Amino acid sequence: MNFWAQPRLVETLRLVPSGGSGNSIQNKNARPGTRADLPEDDKSLSRPQLLMLLAAAKAHRERDWLLLLVCFWHGLRVSELVAFEKDAIANGYLAIHRADGSDRARHMLVEHPEPLLDEKDALIEFADQTNCGVPVFNVCRRRVDQLMKRYCTQVGIPSHLAHTQTLRRTVARLSFVSGGVEHARRWLGYKSRTSIYECLKATQEEAGETLGRESEKDATAALRVT
Repeated sequence: MNFWAQPRLVETLRLVPSGGSGNSIQNKNARPGTRADLPEDDKSLSRPQLLMLLAAAKAHRERDWLLLLVCFWHGLRVSELVAFEKDAIANGYLAIHRADGSDRARHMLVEHPEPLLDEKDALIEFADQTNCGVPVFNVCRRRVDQLMKRYCTQVGIPSHLAHTQTLRRTVARLSFVSGGVEHARRWLGYKSRTSIYECLKATQEEAGETLGRESEKDATAALRVT
């Protein structure tokens, strides 16, 4: 089921509890009872890891938590994260000017029943306190990297995951699981599928294995019927 399908950028999406250990993203028109959890692999964060990271950041400084959360939800590169200003936030949406010539996007700010994942009100309030012409997160890219490494170390997240690309990869994989390659491409702003395939290479391999197992099951079931 396609939970994050976004045929129009302005389509309303809502996050709902999955009823299990993970959290799901569901289209407002999706059928109830379907789910897609945050993936777990060696290149992205599991849900417990993500929550521990955000909790550690929030305990130290509200800005740090919000900075990492926005980076995660919207799949931002660090250069994009430290560049957008308060006028990029309007009517519950964040306008994203992607780097490297990638497609621009307009993402709905996320409201979530888990407080650590709920960005909307916090980001709007934080941005309102920012002066015009100044980035909402007025820090350098190196500082973002330092913060990510600090909080990952603090909660025991392995060093190979202690960089902001991990947040981008995590939401990319969630987007792929929920809506397929094309949706993941659009969510992260890639112009072609080549780049998103690289980002999701592990996922594609896993998906191929899953499809292979399902095909074997279907073939076995067919033999039993005949």
